[in-house]
Amino acid sequence: LNIYESIYKNALTGSIVIADAQNLIAKLEINGTERISFKLKTPGETDSRGMIDASVETGHPFHVYKITDRRQLKPGTLLYTLHFASREFMRNLRTKVSQAYDSRLDFMVQRIHTDKEYLDSRKPLKFEPCGNSDKVVIPNLRPFDAIQMIANKAIPEKSGGVGYFFYETTKAFHFRSWESMVTRKGAELRTPKQTF
Repeated sequence: LNIYESIYKNALTGSIVIADAQNLIAKLEINGTERISFKLKTPGETDSRGMIDASVETGHPFHVYKITDRRQLKPGTLLYTLHFASREFMRNLRTKVSQAYDSRLDFMVQRIHTDKEYLDSRKPLKFEPCGNSDKVVIPNLRPFDAIQMIANKAIPEKSGGVGYFFYETTKAFHFRSWESMVTRKGAELRTPKQTF
């Protein structure tokens, strides 16, 4: 079982390699619209930071979107890989944003993130406030592409630097600048080495 998160990817993805001796793939008719739920915990961890909760009851289950690498290991045993992603990944594939916004850029991202017609995310969004407002017309783009378009224009309120990222971790979505990711404890800006 692999789970992938990156500041360069908008959503969580993962894969699970299955050695199937019961021919489950034929009996259950896995076609790529199923959900995968699980809980993973680091041994010895006592708080929720060390746990990934993808259960239906308390967490956010993943959705299967692809089956690859089918091969027969031996007679009666099939090996294949199920690829899965977060619910927002699937919503991104199925919806488009066609709207004009006129406000602070981080507010625009919040609206796309929670709007029931777009991402309709149930996960929290942790964002760094933007220092700029703008008029943005989104011309029929997928939600992640629309957010990336907004991120390209965003300027942080505190530092005035550039380079916003929108990404998902196992706990939340993040919309923040590169500079805020490399600060001391996420709050104290580093002093510049040179000013030009």
